[in-house]
Amino acid sequence: MKAKVNKLSDIDSRNPFLVPENYFENLNDEVMSRLPQKEIIEPIKVSLWTKVKPLVYLAAMFVGAFFFIQVLFNTTGTNIEDSTQQDAVANQYISSTDKYWSNVQVTEDEFYNYLEDQLASDGYYDYMYNQVSF
Repeated sequence: MKAKVNKLSDIDSRNPFLVPENYFENLNDEVMSRLPQKEIIEPIKVSLWTKVKPLVYLAAMFVGAFFFIQVLFNTTGTNIEDSTQQDAVANQYISSTDKYWSNVQVTEDEFYNYLEDQLASDGYYDYMYNQVSF
């Protein structure tokens, strides 16, 4: 019959794994020696035109847009008829806006009294001065 090992003390306390001598001291050098050499890539020389090209294109775009807008909105000539038509349109616009404005003169005290009455009627006056919480 075989004897069963029930105790840890009966097991050999020797480490079953062995590492060669100076393995960890030489590991880094061995790994580095097995790696392929890194290629040195020379940087590409970029010309001045390649660097400035986007700015030149941007400037050309703005100049083109400016001239396009000038041609689009510029009239070919100003006639007397055109200026009279413009004056008529301007007078019509001014007369149509007159009905919205009045010529009543309001003093500063009347204006402040009006604002105070509005604040009191809306309940904001109490909120501002008495700090009443809602």
